[in-house]
Amino acid sequence: MNFIDLHCHTTASDGRMSPTELVRFAASLALRVIAVTDHDSTEGVVEALTEAKRYGLEVIPGVELSCDVAEGELHMLGYFVDPVDPAFQAELTRLREGRVGRAQRMVQRLTELGYPISFQRVQELAGDGAMGRPHVAQALLEAGHIANRAEAFDRFIGRNGPAYVPRPRLSPTDAVHLVRSVGGLPVFAHPFIVRQDGSTTELIPIAASLPELTAAGLAGLEAYYPRYRPTHTDRLLALARQYGLLVTGGSDFHGVESAGAALGSIYVPKKCVTALKEAHAASVRPAGG
Repeated sequence: MNFIDLHCHTTASDGRMSPTELVRFAASLALRVIAVTDHDSTEGVVEALTEAKRYGLEVIPGVELSCDVAEGELHMLGYFVDPVDPAFQAELTRLREGRVGRAQRMVQRLTELGYPISFQRVQELAGDGAMGRPHVAQALLEAGHIANRAEAFDRFIGRNGPAYVPRPRLSPTDAVHLVRSVGGLPVFAHPFIVRQDGSTTELIPIAASLPELTAAGLAGLEAYYPRYRPTHTDRLLALARQYGLLVTGGSDFHGVESAGAALGSIYVPKKCVTALKEAHAASVRPAGG
């Protein structure tokens, strides 16, 4: 039985559950440790931490930063970040505000292409969370322009789609530095992209990129993830051993009505959490302490 999920989203970004609802649901599944890792936002962390006290559930404050590379958008997780650091919040706000302008331009392009949707509806779908392409996709679905949300990315708002608009740039190295600046541990999120047909893509060559990323302060690799086969996990575990990196994992949960994996459905060994907490403790320990 799995007791850990280190990759969860709430309505603070593009999840379907509020932080309180996520915590209660995790507790109902007998999970013991979760991490709240919303996209470019920590606005759900404090609420989740407060609610978790009622259930004896451990919540690790986290974030998932979106990074642009030539081949697409990759993500960098941050664990044990300071959710209220002013400079950190200013940077997250800049990234989120860039998302709003991006969504507005995508809506305009879709209208020009003959597939009109309401930006107001995109805002409603995003709520108080970080606005993103999933909200645009949902608006397209509701308007009857597509049969499912995946079609939105395939036809319109994927990297090579006619309505795609680049987002404010944050490089993987910049993301590592940003997480470290607030006492967090940066972890390369789902380094392999495994599609439903089983094909695998590396947005950046993982092995070749690790020397630079570890030199910048990368702390770990997410090795346990939906659709990962043993070969994917084994390769990431080998790279983690080679570079002295931590290992994490999780479901990338977005809600019970989401098409993604169920909360707690990806087995994450307890030793991953133990090592993560030990590394955090060591990083904040005073010199000579």
